[in-house]
Amino acid sequence: MMREYEFAIIVSGIDPSGNDFEDRLFEAGCDDATLMLSRGAVAVCFIRESEDFAEAVLSACRDLDRAGVIIERLEPDFLVNQSEIAVRANLTRAAISNYVSGERGTDFPPPHARVTTSSPLWDWVDVASWLHAHQAVPAEAVIEARITRAVNLAIQARTGAQLDIAKLEGVLDAAARGSAAA
Repeated sequence: MMREYEFAIIVSGIDPSGNDFEDRLFEAGCDDATLMLSRGAVAVCFIRESEDFAEAVLSACRDLDRAGVIIERLEPDFLVNQSEIAVRANLTRAAISNYVSGERGTDFPPPHARVTTSSPLWDWVDVASWLHAHQAVPAEAVIEARITRAVNLAIQARTGAQLDIAKLEGVLDAAARGSAAA
């Protein structure tokens, strides 16, 4: 069954002031995307129709690769603060604070980064899995989180400027297989 998936891919290697900026992306197949310039970055914001999230992201990456841009990362990112957890889970910030402190539920995942700061970051995959186990988010949230993390880790691990789409296909296959257990 086809449905729409919303995500953004941050890109570089394209001049947003160039005459062919929008045409280049449109002709490569990104006709379902809106271009946004924010904080010095170019975001290609998709509303892509597909049978599943992995294929939606993969097809967008193929199109961007065809346009000759450099894929920097997929958003929304897999690292989240408490406020972002509340938004993604459609819960209050107070509820998340209670989960984090252990006042509501047990074994909430520990922060993944910036543990010693006042604004720690959690891995959304861990949090979504925990929330799903406590019936707070659907399994699809866990699947999309795993795919997003896998894509961003593959982007970080690339050896050249361009993303190897064939390798990305393998990464997404593995992430989707791992998601079946969600």
